[in-house]
Amino acid sequence: MSGLWRVVLFCYNLLILGLAVAAMYLAVGHTSLIEAGEALLSNSVNQIILGASAAAVIALTIVILISLLKGESKPTSIVISSSLNGQVSITVAAIKTIITKAVKKVDGVKETRSSVTNGPDGIVIYLHMMINPEISVPEMSRNVQAAVKEHLESIGGLQVSEVRVLVDDFASTNKPVTA
Repeated sequence: MSGLWRVVLFCYNLLILGLAVAAMYLAVGHTSLIEAGEALLSNSVNQIILGASAAAVIALTIVILISLLKGESKPTSIVISSSLNGQVSITVAAIKTIITKAVKKVDGVKETRSSVTNGPDGIVIYLHMMINPEISVPEMSRNVQAAVKEHLESIGGLQVSEVRVLVDDFASTNKPVTA
């Protein structure tokens, strides 16, 4: 979120806070606020200013609601390096292909799904896996984490912050690894 949006949201929250305080003031029986409002709105210029301010607040509220409903977009590519000669990026689909190849080298993994996000110290890999019930989960997880990290760093040139593994189910059939 940019600095400008932070300032706008801060002011918006102050406005909402002021309206809530005014509502509490009226709720306890103080009518002087209503009288002050009537005196302020007796002038047509003040009415125009209040109407324009209300329209701006409504527009801002709609923009905020739309941005909250959209959510954050997932990255489609990750920057590997940037120099005076240009920038090198790799797509998330290519990263997932490298992950699939790395996971295939580990015995006991039957099925896996992966997702990739940017972290402050490199990319974060989330692996959701189905494994053989005869395999030790801690040992297999360490092997998968090491293989994925090594492949992504050596083949993809990526800085891997962490590889998170979630073992979801145990499979008894011999299904090939899928991504």
